[in-house]
Amino acid sequence: MICAGMQARGEGSAKTISTTVTARFSAPGEAPAAALARWRANRPAWLPDRYRETDRSPNSITWEARHTPFSMKLKLAGRFGAGQTSHRITARFHDDGAGGSRITVNGSCDAHTYRAITAAAQETVEGGVV
Repeated sequence: MICAGMQARGEGSAKTISTTVTARFSAPGEAPAAALARWRANRPAWLPDRYRETDRSPNSITWEARHTPFSMKLKLAGRFGAGQTSHRITARFHDDGAGGSRITVNGSCDAHTYRAITAAAQETVEGGVV
């Protein structure tokens, strides 16, 4: 299942597109703790390398990517972290009641990552996009 939305932020012709996504994956026959450990050891193929692990909890993992647009790099404020776009994606692992795991991915991402997540979720979950 995939729920998504896009939000444009910015002024004039310089806009940042922030895409929010919620997608569900499954790991049949794999307990949530084992699926979480597997995702921590081998991040999903759809997650770009620029995303870094920023938070760990017993049932989730969070990755974050920061990007400063070129126009902000030219300004003094861009050197101090102003104008950065931050994308966070969290994967939560729950028992599916049948000995496997239900994995919910939620957060904001760039358009490329959004397309990769939705493609992977459509292949994984029966029923496709909701």
